[in-house]
Amino acid sequence: MSELQIGVLILGVAVIALVFGFNVFQEWRFRKKTSQAFARPHDDVLLNVPKNNVRDGARHDRMEPVLADSTHVPAGYDDEPFEPEIPEDTTLTMPPPVERPAPIPEPMPLPPREDEDSNPFESADHQALVAALLDPSLDFIAEVVFHEPHELAAMPRFNVGKRTHIIGRTEKGLWKPAEAVPGTRYKQINIGMQMVDRSGSVTEQELAGFCQQVSHFAEEHDAAVSFPQRQQKLVAARELDRFCADVDVLIGINVVPRVAVEGTRLRSFVEAGGLQLEPDGAFHYLADSGNTLYSLMAADQMPFTFHTLLDKSFPALTLLFDVPRVAGGVEVFDRAVLFAKQLAVEFDAQLVDDNRRVLSDVGLSRIRDQLVHIYSSMDDRGIAPGSVAALRLFA
Repeated sequence: MSELQIGVLILGVAVIALVFGFNVFQEWRFRKKTSQAFARPHDDVLLNVPKNNVRDGARHDRMEPVLADSTHVPAGYDDEPFEPEIPEDTTLTMPPPVERPAPIPEPMPLPPREDEDSNPFESADHQALVAALLDPSLDFIAEVVFHEPHELAAMPRFNVGKRTHIIGRTEKGLWKPAEAVPGTRYKQINIGMQMVDRSGSVTEQELAGFCQQVSHFAEEHDAAVSFPQRQQKLVAARELDRFCADVDVLIGINVVPRVAVEGTRLRSFVEAGGLQLEPDGAFHYLADSGNTLYSLMAADQMPFTFHTLLDKSFPALTLLFDVPRVAGGVEVFDRAVLFAKQLAVEFDAQLVDDNRRVLSDVGLSRIRDQLVHIYSSMDDRGIAPGSVAALRLFA
């Protein structure tokens, strides 16, 4: 065999090896993405809490709405699906907490991008929408003013535990969500850090670190920076966090059938009811805005996937209603309860709380009355349930 033939043979083997290796890499990457999409735990702030309260603060005097008016345990139901902790009082306990990573703050919705020279961008309504991306009652806002109109090569990033957002005023005096676009020069940018979310209120150390990072950015760009009064903002943030803790309630209704529900049958019924499977492994009923109104998950926390729904049965289900994040409030709760009752009829099931107490219409009515009180408190505070402010605070 000549040297040329040997060389061609070696080259051919090398090409085959490269193709095989690339295919293995692609398969590994696909499996990794799939496992990340459906593996437990998920970033789900709704369940990472004790009992029915969703927040992560230090307060322990959380309100838990009364749901059950009976301590009767339905006969003939298998006790294995649940191992609930029975409280000393008779208030409702919600789905058991699940260990999950810290929630990732949800980004604020941005107004549609428009050309600066177009009328829609210059309109008062559009400018008001951009300005509303930062809210002095929710954000600690730093104002960075450049000595000359300044083009940003890259947007600044801040190593803080709270959500940040930046808007900028161009050299034409128009406000827009700030971004590093060639040819766009800013006279000023405002940088806001959200002071309260479900992990609690901002700390003095976090606030000091944010101010230090903004000051460093301003110094690098030869700009002047001004901040609100820190102590006033800290006091306001703590007071707002206390209010949020009082109204931050997650309601869960357990649906326990006599016989475990087949996944294919469950999926067919649930999708016919308007719910759709989301990457977090739960079925969600979505508003037109895309926000969740209520969701359905397996009571044992097993994620719904196309595979598990095809091959497995589910001994119990849990319907979740995240009180402050739902626009429409009590009316949507009524719809969620109706759907839970439809599940019970379809699968010969009982509606029970985590202590296996039957949920009667009287008990559900008590919950509804307490929701009216919660939503009234939110309206009095100026934080409408399901509003942009509520979605930010309870994320």
